[in-house]
Amino acid sequence: MTPSAVATTTPSRAPRRTQAERTALSDARMFDAAMELIVEHGTHNTTLKEIGERAGYSRSLASNRFGSKEALFDQMVLDFNNKWAGELRRFVGERTGLSAFMAALEAVEHFLLNRTIEMQALYILWFESISSHTAVRARLAANHLAYRRDAERWLKQGIEEGTIRPSIDPTCFAVEFNAFIFGLVYQWLVSPTSVDLHSVFYHYRRSTLETLAERRV
Repeated sequence: MTPSAVATTTPSRAPRRTQAERTALSDARMFDAAMELIVEHGTHNTTLKEIGERAGYSRSLASNRFGSKEALFDQMVLDFNNKWAGELRRFVGERTGLSAFMAALEAVEHFLLNRTIEMQALYILWFESISSHTAVRARLAANHLAYRRDAERWLKQGIEEGTIRPSIDPTCFAVEFNAFIFGLVYQWLVSPTSVDLHSVFYHYRRSTLETLAERRV
């Protein structure tokens, strides 16, 4: 009697990535590498050669893919904007008015606390773009405008819904809101250990509600 044959199975191979998928993966790795290097050395001391090597590719890949450091940074900001837009939608959902405004504030805090390296790198890039990186500066100006318009829209909705005081100036408050975010992040970048982001956001939410919320008699 012969021993029964042992069934063997050949491990199935994962499907090969398409060219588009491989490009997206290498771009993501280079963006991650660029963000690490920016946090470590700043934008001016970060090179395309270092980005390619840190990402695990050849030193020439980043240069061949993007052509210039400016172009890579611009695409990195665009990628970040898409991620932020998705996160904002997740937090705000169908909310309007005061509820939407407060949800957006929670989204900012969540992004800062859970995507720390990414946020540090992007804000360093944005702040340094004031003196250089013209494409990034132009994209940042467009971001600022979009952020103010979102906040202004929510504030106007809240006034119409009766949840925000009619004495509030939506345009001015939207500027103040963005000044709080960018000013807070600036202080955090300069001295991360001296700024407790969670405590500051908690206090700001409370004070913002006291300022905005319409009091019911």
